[in-house]
Amino acid sequence: MKVVVDTNIIIDHLRGVPQAANVLKEIEDGSLEGLISTITIMETTAAPKMTEERLAAVSELLAIFEHCPVDSRTATVAGSLLAKYRRSHGLEPIDALIAATAKVNEAVLFTLNTRHFKYIDGLIAVNPYDVEE
Repeated sequence: MKVVVDTNIIIDHLRGVPQAANVLKEIEDGSLEGLISTITIMETTAAPKMTEERLAAVSELLAIFEHCPVDSRTATVAGSLLAKYRRSHGLEPIDALIAATAKVNEAVLFTLNTRHFKYIDGLIAVNPYDVEE
């Protein structure tokens, strides 16, 4: 199964949250096909006190994912989502780009903020911590 992993799960992993580590282990061992957006790369490397060592560790972690750049197709889908959901549901541009990444790549979105995405037609947004045994 292809999954786009949202930034909050990566941050949880970096903070030592066991559920996040379990999700990333499934990606690393090939049980899940892990995809990551350019947006998540930006957000995870934006810490104000990012040392070179920490950046190297984050980069190594992100290397287990297939990088999905924000290309013109993803940007166009995100724009359509914003046009449809920004006023009615408060969809933010960053979340629109993450959702569009999942839609364009026909992947499930793994996020801790399912309420930010549950109203988007054709998108499956799952909190992977809720489905673990």
